[in-house]
Amino acid sequence: MSPAIHIELDALCLILLCTIALQSRQSVNQEKDRILFRTTAYGIILLLALDIVWVLIEGRVFPGAVALNRLVNALYLGIGVVIGGLWYLYVLQTLGYRVTRKLQTLVMLPGIVFMVLNLISIWTGWIFTVSEDNVYSHSSLFWLQTAGAYGMIVVSFLHILIQLVRNDNRVSRKDIHKLLKFYMIPFIGSIVSLFQTGMPGTWTCGAVSIVLIYLSDQNREILSGMITAMAADYRSIYYVNLDKDECLCVRGSREMDHHMNEGRSFSFRKGFAEYAEHCVAEGDREGFLQFTEPDNIRAGLLKEAMISHRYLAVREDGREVYEMLRIAGVRTIEERDDNTVHAIGVGFSNVDRETRESMEQNRALAEALSKAEEANAAKTAFLSSMSHEIRTPMNAIIGLDNIALHDPNLSPQTRNELEKIGSSARHLLSLINDILDMSRIESGRMVLKEEEFSFLEMLDQINVIIYGQCEDKGLDFVRNRVEPLDEYFIGDDLRLRQVIINILGNAVKFTDAPGTVTFTVEQEGTSEDSAMMRFVIRDTGIGIDPAFIPRLFDAFTQEDATTTNRYGGSGLGMAITKNMINLMGGQIEVESEKGRGTTFTVHIPLRKSEHVEAAPEIVNPGFSLAGLHVLIAEDIELNAEILTDLLEMEDMTIEWAENGQRAVEMFEGGGEDHFSAILMDMRMPVMDGLTATREIRKLNRPDATAIPIIALTANAFEEDVKQCIQAGMNAHLSKPVDIDQLKALLGRLLAEQ
Repeated sequence: MSPAIHIELDALCLILLCTIALQSRQSVNQEKDRILFRTTAYGIILLLALDIVWVLIEGRVFPGAVALNRLVNALYLGIGVVIGGLWYLYVLQTLGYRVTRKLQTLVMLPGIVFMVLNLISIWTGWIFTVSEDNVYSHSSLFWLQTAGAYGMIVVSFLHILIQLVRNDNRVSRKDIHKLLKFYMIPFIGSIVSLFQTGMPGTWTCGAVSIVLIYLSDQNREILSGMITAMAADYRSIYYVNLDKDECLCVRGSREMDHHMNEGRSFSFRKGFAEYAEHCVAEGDREGFLQFTEPDNIRAGLLKEAMISHRYLAVREDGREVYEMLRIAGVRTIEERDDNTVHAIGVGFSNVDRETRESMEQNRALAEALSKAEEANAAKTAFLSSMSHEIRTPMNAIIGLDNIALHDPNLSPQTRNELEKIGSSARHLLSLINDILDMSRIESGRMVLKEEEFSFLEMLDQINVIIYGQCEDKGLDFVRNRVEPLDEYFIGDDLRLRQVIINILGNAVKFTDAPGTVTFTVEQEGTSEDSAMMRFVIRDTGIGIDPAFIPRLFDAFTQEDATTTNRYGGSGLGMAITKNMINLMGGQIEVESEKGRGTTFTVHIPLRKSEHVEAAPEIVNPGFSLAGLHVLIAEDIELNAEILTDLLEMEDMTIEWAENGQRAVEMFEGGGEDHFSAILMDMRMPVMDGLTATREIRKLNRPDATAIPIIALTANAFEEDVKQCIQAGMNAHLSKPVDIDQLKALLGRLLAEQ
């Protein structure tokens, strides 16, 4: 080959390597394999430059440059051996060996020795000589120089072949193929240079090899950069072939086991089992192993695109941190004909901070919930206690008022005053009921019944109540039914009636005579199972300021502070109404204009009922409460006296027990069928009413299980009703006692018996 072509090839390789060296220098990656690769490139750049100078000297471009010729050859031959050592260090690093300073010194020692020998050879001629007329020739020790130059390359090449034959999965196939490519081109160049003098040889081909490796690594750098950008949350990432049980570390971490580091290929089952054994807390180890079982992974990825498992990991220094293991299919199930996941991506991420913050938040929330529940329980207990304490004297007030009104000798003025006392007491009772209803709604204890009821009968009951109120105030009450209307539905007619009466009652309250209250009912939409009912309540009353409408349904709010004084009320009625409508799955709308009246529109869905007419209930028309012998269990003597007087007006005979234990003793000592019924208070000293009821029901007598026991108590919560029924009582009536309701209930229970 002519000197010109020789120089051109060297120069081309030199330019390429200089470009690569400058480009790679900008990389922030300072890993050892990158540093060794770049250092090797620098060495070959120097060799190429020396080769060009040597060709120029040989071509007489530098006539008489004997000293320069000797220096160039000394450096060229010495650096060649050093490059061989760097080459081997790069191989060791790529193969996963720990390249320590001691190992570096051991590998580079031959290169240093031959560099010194070549420099000495300038004067001694041991390895090469350059005559005075500038002619280069080999000396007796040149074979030793050749062995040193190629020895390290041959050793490292054999090391790669051994790794390929062993195939122990310590090194990925890609790295093995990269190293083989790294060697084959310089190996071919070495053979050419040995048999064809003047051809660019080992290091020119080495430059080509480095260019190819760099270009290959650039693609991997792009892929690695993409992985880093897309998975910044993961400290290590693995590609797993589930079918072959092969796992390749795509992105590694110093915290992982050595065999699981970047570029390593290993058995998925074995590697993750060893990781669990050494790095997963004992309490979480079994869960980790089950999660990483291939069958469980496939089953999980059939349902979700990604599955995850959080566990407690143990670091080498003993610290415990929370980690998250996330697994996703490399291809989706739909892209495969067999609907089976064959390959997965696995990512480890540190979620310790987030987990501990979440745990702290959960703990704080649990504490807040516990405190809220305690506060709610305290509020419920307070309301229950206050309800009991208020209802107890209210029972006396209303009871005595009823007794007094039965006196035929009352003067008209006294009768009028007693009626006002009764009205005020009942108003106070309605306020107590509103507060209890609001408490039930806020605590989530308001439960709607699902029972069949007559819709038309409910409307009739509402109309009777509101008509009476309108008549008393001198208002017109207009009722409209848009036919057709189904007669029977399934729902809570008591709460529905309460909602409609609340709205109609307000319409009556805030409308002065002469005025009109209009009530329209329409079945506006039906389906196979349900119907949407529309109730429209319109009045010509004082109206509502549009600015106040958004606050209309807030608890304890009224538009005008003077409203309470003029019209009364607790400010809870509309709040209760709105919440009950929401519980029923309905909605309420309001339109109003100050001084022109208000229109409420309520939409409530009701389930349809396949009503079957029941056989008429046979009740003895001559059934009378006269002559009944009733046992009253009541710890407050005044209440017992009032109830006794009311029942004795119906010609019943009464016995009184001051506590539950005394009631049990009197029932047991009275003999079979001595008592017709028992009226039982819940709260009593010595023995409460629930316990007394259970004791009576356990007695070995036929009447012990058959006798009607009715709870008459100031405890008016839903839980109290349930407790009474569970204890064995037949019914529950809250105080103050409505004597007509009590008589009707007694008549029904005794008639059924």
